[in-house]
Amino acid sequence: MIRSILIIQILLFPVVLQAQKTDTENTGELGFSLNTAFNGELYTFLATPSLAYLKGSSQLELGMGFNPFDRADQTLLSGDINYKYFPNGIDRKFNLYFVSQLAIIHNQRNTYYPATYSYLFLNAGYGFQIKLFDGAYLGTNVKMGTFTYNKSSINPYEGFQSTGFFDETGFNLDFQLHLNYFF
Repeated sequence: MIRSILIIQILLFPVVLQAQKTDTENTGELGFSLNTAFNGELYTFLATPSLAYLKGSSQLELGMGFNPFDRADQTLLSGDINYKYFPNGIDRKFNLYFVSQLAIIHNQRNTYYPATYSYLFLNAGYGFQIKLFDGAYLGTNVKMGTFTYNKSSINPYEGFQSTGFFDETGFNLDFQLHLNYFF
């Protein structure tokens, strides 16, 4: 038994060393991303400053967003997690990528019929980006996915009754333009 464990360790030792070597050579980069999106469900323009992490062919972004053109009677806040995968790498002038997004959007309406909506979006799509100069990228993508929402209102009318998450779902189309810079 001990003999077989030693043989397995000896055989796997070069693989482990190679994995450590590859990992240290391919360190990640931290950066900043400004995403602007037009959401087909909310018909609104969202600006989302994000913290971006790039490692190899993968990029992860975490951000908090807002609508810069908010009306006085509406407040719109969002939280986004974006994952981008570059199958051909990120070293070329033009880079194609796959993107997936999980977004939570809070929409407070303070009109004559006040209501609060909380949306949950799960989107996936395809995009491309252009390398402007070393570390800076400009890109766009189109995403399609599904959403659900939670609505709460103090209005007594039947059309404004509260609904919970997953009571209603729908499909969504999302267009995004982004500017990334990695340090």
